Amino acid sequence: MANPPPIVWTGILRKMRVADGDPVGYHLADATVGAQPAPDHALTPHVGQQVHLRFTGEIRCTLCGRAMKKSFGDGYCFPCSQSRPEADMCVVRPELCHHGHADHPCRDEAFAQAQCFQPHILYVSLTSGAKVGITRQVNLPSRWIDQGAVAAMPIARLADRRAVGLLEKRLSDEGFADRTHWTRMLKGDPVVDELAPFAAQVVGRLEAWGEVALLPAAERLVRCFRYPVHTWPAKVASYNLDKTPEVGGLLEGIKGQYLLFEGGVINLRKFSGYRVEVRAG
Repeated sequence: MANPPPIVWTGILRKMRVADGDPVGYHLADATVGAQPAPDHALTPHVGQQVHLRFTGEIRCTLCGRAMKKSFGDGYCFPCSQSRPEADMCVVRPELCHHGHADHPCRDEAFAQAQCFQPHILYVSLTSGAKVGITRQVNLPSRWIDQGAVAAMPIARLADRRAVGLLEKRLSDEGFADRTHWTRMLKGDPVVDELAPFAAQVVGRLEAWGEVALLPAAERLVRCFRYPVHTWPAKVASYNLDKTPEVGGLLEGIKGQYLLFEGGVINLRKFSGYRVEVRAG
């Protein structure tokens, strides 16, 4: 590129750190293991500027730091994907939790107690549309922001991840959406008024089931989020660092874990473990 902007950050990509605000704040965060990570870098102020990412060709496991040619999950090497609790299938599908199974024991009891056997929230949110979701209570509201929700409401509080996962699965089996269509999510914000009737349907179903974990009405409050987006992409084309090591241009906005450029979008979380050089200005 001619007269490239200065390098503002170099590090191993991981999920961007988010901060609730008006608008939402985003920071690049370094996943380096075994050495001093680069300081976080505020990315929101660069919306409306030229921003370019260059993949250096180096990929490191975000759990152990091992060099690798291909990553799994959130930037894990193959051995970690097969042994570490962060990469177990029940992290993605908690209804498949196998804690206490003698023939398929939990990968790490300390992890289970610290992460899984903690209060979890069943919620409804507006991302690409109305959906149900679950997360640890301590992860709110960052979980909603990571998904690009423009509005969200907690519905029920359960004691552990398996219990809330089973409840979400039951709702999904009943026809309640539990997925985000990322291309639709990046084409604009849904109308916030769509959340209340969907929430009422979910609450009604839980009441019909006699679900005792339902939060009191006074705690089922809607939270709204505004993202730093100047212009929505007319056509959502996804950048891939494996095929195009240098991507970027005018940064039109950030939503969820996506950077929205004038020529395409990139999900930074998808490339967790990739070392990149970021220019901005």
